[in-house]
Amino acid sequence: MIEIIENQYIRATLVVICFFLLAKILTFFFEKLLLSWMKATKSQVDDLILLKTKSPILKLIVLVGIKMGIDMVGLKGWVLSLVDSIMIILGMYVTAVVTSIIIEDWTNRRDKKNRSNLVQSLLPIFNNIVSVLFFLGGLMWVLKEWHIDVAPFLASLGIAGVIVGFAMQDSLKNIFGGISLILDGSFKVNEKIQLESGEVGIIEDLSIRSTKIKTFNNELLTVPNGKLADMRIVNYAKPNTAVRVNINFGVAYGTDINKLRKVVDKLIEADESIVKDERTLSVIELADSGLSCQMRFWVDNYQVAFDKKVEMIEKLYNALNKAKIEIPFPTRTIHVKK
Repeated sequence: MIEIIENQYIRATLVVICFFLLAKILTFFFEKLLLSWMKATKSQVDDLILLKTKSPILKLIVLVGIKMGIDMVGLKGWVLSLVDSIMIILGMYVTAVVTSIIIEDWTNRRDKKNRSNLVQSLLPIFNNIVSVLFFLGGLMWVLKEWHIDVAPFLASLGIAGVIVGFAMQDSLKNIFGGISLILDGSFKVNEKIQLESGEVGIIEDLSIRSTKIKTFNNELLTVPNGKLADMRIVNYAKPNTAVRVNINFGVAYGTDINKLRKVVDKLIEADESIVKDERTLSVIELADSGLSCQMRFWVDNYQVAFDKKVEMIEKLYNALNKAKIEIPFPTRTIHVKK
C-alpha cells in the first residue's frame, strides 16, 4: 500500500482527483450558498461577477491540480508550457471580466448622477481598451512561457500605435476631452453655462465626441469635447443655483440718495421671490449726465434670473416716476467761441 502511495504517477493522479473534487465542492458552494446570499444584496455587481467567472475559476482550480501532477511526474517542456498558457488565458479572462463589470457599474452610477449618456457612449470604448490590454498582456505572458522573443512584436506595436495616434488625433482629443469632463464633473444635462466665446445656453446632450448646447435664441450649438475641455466655462448651477441680478440705472444730480434707497428697498420687499437678506443699492459712478447706480439682489434659481431682471426693470422705472425721481437724458454742454 505504501509503495502504491509513493508511486509518483499514482500520487499525481490523486492530486488531480482531489483538485477536481475541490472544484465540484466549490461549484455546490457557489450555486447553493454564495449565489443565494448575493441575490439578497442590493448590488448586482457581485451577482454578475460570480455568474461570469464561476466556470473559468473552477477550470483554473482543476488546472492547478493538473500542473501539480505534471510537476510530480517530472514532465517538462511543451506539456507544462501548454498548461501554463491555458492558466494564463483563463486568469486574464477572469480579470478582464471583473474589470469590465466594475467599469459598467461605475458608468451606470455616473450617468444617473449626471443625467447624461456620455459615459454610456464611452463604455464600449472602455471595455474594448480593457480587453485589448488584457489580451496583449496575456499574449506577452504566453509567448514568454514558450520562450519566444517579444521585443520585435513590441516594437511593431509601438510603431502601429504612433501611426494610429496621428491618424485619429482629433477624435482621440475629443474622446479624452469627454473623459476629463466626466472626471471633473464640470456640468450636467439641463444646466446653464456660458462659454468662453460668450454664448449662453442649456446643456442638451453630452455625447462621446461633442456637447450640444441650446441657446435662448433656440439655436443648437455643437462643441467638440476637445475644445470644450480647454475652455473657461461659467456654470450657473454651481456651487448652487442661487445667482445675483444686477440692474444698472441712472438718476439726476441732486437726487436724495436716502429717498432713492427707500424706493428700491420697498420695491424689493414687495417681491417674495427675492432673497431679502442679500440686496443692496450702490452709487457706482458720477457720470456725465447723472449718478450711475446699481441695484443688486439675489434669486434662488438662475433659471428665473433673466425674467426677474426684466420684471424688476419695469417696476423700478414705474417706482422712480411715481416718486418723482428724475431719470436723466444724456446731455452735452457746448461752448461757442466768439
